[in-house]
Order: sequence, then C-alpha cells, then structure tokens
Amino acid sequence: MIPNIYQLDIRLHEATFFASHELHELYFTEPVIGNYALSYALGWVNSPYNRYHVGYAEDFPLLNEKGIYITPAWPVSKPTYRIERFNCQSESYKSGMTNNAVVEASGRQHLVPKGSRFQNKTTGKTVITANNRPQTGVIKMLRPENQFQCHVISNQSIDFPSYFRLGKFMSKAKIDSTKISVANCRNLRADYPMINPIDMDENTRIHFGDLVNIHPTPLISNADIECQWWIDKNDVPLVPSHMTYKGL
Repeated sequence: MIPNIYQLDIRLHEATFFASHELHELYFTEPVIGNYALSYALGWVNSPYNRYHVGYAEDFPLLNEKGIYITPAWPVSKPTYRIERFNCQSESYKSGMTNNAVVEASGRQHLVPKGSRFQNKTTGKTVITANNRPQTGVIKMLRPENQFQCHVISNQSIDFPSYFRLGKFMSKAKIDSTKISVANCRNLRADYPMINPIDMDENTRIHFGDLVNIHPTPLISNADIECQWWIDKNDVPLVPSHMTYKGL
C-alpha cells in the first residue's frame, strides 16, 4: 500500500531551547529537532506529568500500529542563535547550601540546619529546594525565524495543526504541510538530510553521514543510504521506507 507522505515546513516564532549538550555552565541547542520530540509536540502521544521514567516503550507502539512515522527535522538554512544568561540563585536575606542546591528563606521563614537539610523553626517542616539542578549558566537557543523541514509517512490522512509548541520553554512554531505525490517503492542508494538510524529497517545500509550525538538517540545528517525508497513518477527518491519507532 502506498502511504500518504507529507512535507512539514516548521518556522520558529519564539526562541527555542533543547538541552542537547550541557558543558559546565553552557547549555547548547543543536540545530535539529528530534522525531521523538516532534511526535509529542504534535500530540500524537502524550506523556503523563507524573511519570518519572522514560516512557517511549509505552507511548510509541501505538504509532507503529497506526503506521505513522515522522523523521527528524533539519535546518533549511544556516541556523542562527540567541545567547542568554540565567540566574536562579536565591536573593533572600538568609540562605544556605544543601545537597548541591541553595535553600532560601522565602518570606519570613526561620531556617535552621538539620542534618544535611534545613528546617523551618516556626512550623517544624523540613525545607529543601531542587537537588542538583543548574542555578546559573548560559543557554544557547535557536532564534525565531529559523526554519526546519521533515517528512511524515502515514497510512491514513492527517490534518496538521497550524501551530504547535517545542522545546523546554514550549516555544511557539508554525507548521505548513504539503502532501507529496508518491508513485512506487524501489531499492536504490541516495542521500537524505536527517535520519534516526535506530528507526531504520534492518536491511538498510548507511554508507556515510555526520553523527549528531544527542539524547535520547543519536541522529545522522547528510546520510548516504542504500535501502527501499518511496519515489515519485520521475523515479526521484523522496523518503526511505520501512521506518518505524524502534529505539524503545
């Protein structure tokens, strides 16, 4: 069965941040949007807020059953960045250090040391803030107006939203979708801008590519691939076929 293939053009309307790399005080966003992040952002799968473990094995089998897959998104042109410094340290009158975190006295709390923590002397409650979370640093975000592209392969027709939100700060982005005409599938060797190698078919041969080492799975840009491709009526390769969510 020939699937529906869509090209998505994504334009960032706000500065967008993913913690691709964390180097001391620098938190850097790679110019790529992972396909797992796109799947959640489009609302195809939902992760409960009270989940404290990686839930890909619970979320993505449903998309495999429906025959829906989205590729990672690659930048259309040279990406541009915005660099900002953040400071979440306490500025209260009294503060203390515990478990790699600054504990502050908000309002008129009277904090006294109690072991490795602090206790509010008035209420008797133990007070502690975040453990081992960055409180100062520099973040390198993608600027607004950066553009990305990706493809969606689906056994059913999909209506895409006009806007969705991406990244740690839920930044707004615009989506323009175009349906691509597909004629057939054949085995050949061609280039593709960005793939998730874990999601490729076992018979796929990846000859060359540039590794983009990010979580949760590394990606490969400018991939030279030999596999089954969906092609148009002029035998131009469009998208590799048989891609499913396998990195579970």
